[in-house]
Amino acid sequence: KSPGFSVDASAMGMLTTAAALANGSKQVELNLGATIPGLASTTLAIAIGEPAQFSPWLTIGEKGAVVRTAQTRIKLVASVGGSNATLGGGISLLAVKLPLHVEVASAEAKLTDISCPTGHPDSLKVTIAARPGLASLHLGASDADNSPSAFADFSNPQSFQNAEIAQVSVKLLFLTLNLIGVNGSAAVEIANNDPTILTFNSTDIASKTIKNASTKNLTQSLTTSLVNNLSLSVSALGLGLDVTALLGTVKPAVVALLNGVTAPVDELVYNVLGALGVRVGEADVRVMGATCGRSVLVQ
Repeated sequence: KSPGFSVDASAMGMLTTAAALANGSKQVELNLGATIPGLASTTLAIAIGEPAQFSPWLTIGEKGAVVRTAQTRIKLVASVGGSNATLGGGISLLAVKLPLHVEVASAEAKLTDISCPTGHPDSLKVTIAARPGLASLHLGASDADNSPSAFADFSNPQSFQNAEIAQVSVKLLFLTLNLIGVNGSAAVEIANNDPTILTFNSTDIASKTIKNASTKNLTQSLTTSLVNNLSLSVSALGLGLDVTALLGTVKPAVVALLNGVTAPVDELVYNVLGALGVRVGEADVRVMGATCGRSVLVQ
């Protein structure tokens, strides 16, 4: 067991208790301080649990209705320890931040066909294209960062843009510039590239049979994949100076620091999910009812 294990367990105790207390609001916000190895500070927001979403009634002949849900959203903002470092050439790394957004166990079901091949109700067949997702991760700023209600609204996907990842100081002769920001973003999605086709006959529909689609594409460390895809830019805040040349020196240092904390971040995320009882990488789909003239409630 690595050093700090007992501290992690303590942090997980806090998470489990908070999750249990959040049944009414379905949201948890925690300040974990410096309890996570390698991180100077960590704040965590969780939107917990989302019931199955239902499709609307469709008019005759319409296809393409999509039902989407996501069981859990996690927002983790961490300050990386050991980020105050001298990089040479008068360049110093003052701070590095990890603004991580995770959406887990997302699933999508699309109505692709409904027919009665023989013309009789007992030949009814409904085809669903199901795409379970293991996780989508983003480094950056979300449009829901300042809106708890938007963060908990699973019917609408979040949109992301660049966020400040690091602050840099540059010393030029007798002048020190402390207002240099390193902005960036990255995205990784682990899911089935192709949907799983599920077919429901009249018996399946009448008995409310649940069919399952599973994600096959797994990865060991999602956060590492995310950091390695990080796109960065450098700007002198409010000074109007071109400091793009600094990126070649700053980016390797930022990426190295972030990669150094991916293991504890992954562990924290997976432990949070385990504490909440979230099942990932699977989608349960059922057709609640249908006729050849009109489809009814795909779940």
